[in-house]
Amino acid sequence: MAERNAEKAATDAAGNDAKDATAGPAVDQDDQAVTKRPLKLFIVIGLVIVLISVGAAFFLLTRDGGSDDFAVEPVDPVAIYFALTPKFKTNYQVNGRPRLFQIGMTLVTREQDVIDALMTHGPSIKSRLVILLSGQQVESLQTPEGRESLRAECLAAVQAIMNKEIGKSGIEKVLFTDFVMQ
Repeated sequence: MAERNAEKAATDAAGNDAKDATAGPAVDQDDQAVTKRPLKLFIVIGLVIVLISVGAAFFLLTRDGGSDDFAVEPVDPVAIYFALTPKFKTNYQVNGRPRLFQIGMTLVTREQDVIDALMTHGPSIKSRLVILLSGQQVESLQTPEGRESLRAECLAAVQAIMNKEIGKSGIEKVLFTDFVMQ
């Protein structure tokens, strides 16, 4: 019986050692699980934030824009100014006395190819404008209506040359930047 008690005590001791051996790692595993929980929580929260961001971006980029609240108005291209240099000068007679008429002009367009064509065909444009300006009557140039009429004639002359040369008028306005009558 003593042997039996000794065996039982040995098995109990071995069992307790086994329980202690398994209890040790169990305690360590619980500690690791506790430390892994906040890490997992941060990862899950981060993934949720990323998914929400991607979903919102996808929604905003792929919606069909059917709302009239965000209607985009077409924007006119920027005006490009082309100064005709040198200034135009012509003589005229008033009561038998020679006088000088000087005018500076700038052309307005919104297309770069028209500017390129103006550089190429500038001499024919200037020639036509010199002929037009030299044929003006002094009395008509002294009134605002006469100057406006001259501006419209200059615009029509330049547009006619541009239509002939490049197939489109391209010039929006003629501006008088200098107008001197002496």
